[in-house]
Amino acid sequence: MQSTSLRLGVLRKDFPATESAIYMDVANQGLISSTTLESIEPHLTNRLYGRNDEESMLYHVERTRARFALMIGAVKNEIAITKNASEGINIIANAIDWRPGDNVVLCPKLEHANNILPWLQIKVRHNVELRVVEPDRGSIPTDAIIKAADSRTRVVAVATVTMVPGFRTVLEPIAEACKRLGTFLLADATQSVGILHTDVAQLGVDGLAVSTVKGLMGLYGSGFLYCRQEWADRLNPAYLARFSVDLGNAPESAPILNSVKLRDGAPRFDIGHYNFPGMLAAYVSMGQLLEVGTSEIERSVTSLAKRLASGLLEAGLPVCGGPPASHTGSIVALGDVAALTEARTTDSRIQSLHDYLLDNRVIVSMRRGMLRFSLHLYNTADEVDRVVDLAKLWLK
Repeated sequence: MQSTSLRLGVLRKDFPATESAIYMDVANQGLISSTTLESIEPHLTNRLYGRNDEESMLYHVERTRARFALMIGAVKNEIAITKNASEGINIIANAIDWRPGDNVVLCPKLEHANNILPWLQIKVRHNVELRVVEPDRGSIPTDAIIKAADSRTRVVAVATVTMVPGFRTVLEPIAEACKRLGTFLLADATQSVGILHTDVAQLGVDGLAVSTVKGLMGLYGSGFLYCRQEWADRLNPAYLARFSVDLGNAPESAPILNSVKLRDGAPRFDIGHYNFPGMLAAYVSMGQLLEVGTSEIERSVTSLAKRLASGLLEAGLPVCGGPPASHTGSIVALGDVAALTEARTTDSRIQSLHDYLLDNRVIVSMRRGMLRFSLHLYNTADEVDRVVDLAKLWLK
């Protein structure tokens, strides 16, 4: 059997972007492979010439649903097809039977806007309390999340890995507390799935939302929502469409004249028709991830991230979180953690380093005043060392 490094080296050749630049911006959008691009072309050719391949595409959607379930340790019936993580979060937010006096617990200063806005809307619409937890040195504080929850907490919403500074969230103790309280634990896993090994049973989450455009190495406009079976069967979708309901063997175009039966499990949340190119791409890209193995990918990526963080620290740069440790995943950020929680302009020196790296064909991004490096399976130790060397040259 090929070693992991050899398999990653072979797979890297399927990503043409790595030939001309050092790409460390998967937290913004991941690269797609040549194989993924080729997988979409037959469907688009059929569309070009008016050939209807809907039946085969619906079959392929179900294969893709099953493949994502396999990737995160779930079963197929616990997966809904969505447009993105934002839709997945909104689906759960609007399927809960809210009562005045209920509450939601979250740490908004470290969440993406799309894991904040739905809860602000729920607050107004249903007279629900938002219990805001403050960050702890750039991390979502597990103990404070647990302390804030009580018997009226309907949802705890939390990122598995924050957008910036990119620290891992310790989810298992939160999951245990949510289970005791009967609270739905909803994870935004956009910055982790496909890069870090994800087992929903081990994490203990009840829901997990993700888009395919980042770690899953797919396209914009497609995503997945995991919802644990026992929860999914208790929730009522805010919207219904043909693929939300069970009509037995009736064709898609069959008239619906009476009440309908919701599909079992998470597929009841499927809305409208599917993004077929997105599903085709995700099926192939997830196949590449599974071929290497997500545990092996995590080992490789976290090793590179720790190497990068250590090198930048040694150079005298302000690495968030200091020396690499358990908080380190696939993201390394430079800057002042206070910038995450205070209204301030971007540090001109951090912006200057970003521009210098870009001029030297290193693709990274600025987020909330911080310079963010985010890695995936196509990155190498040589690239990390090159970035550290460039940072040292910039410092001179």
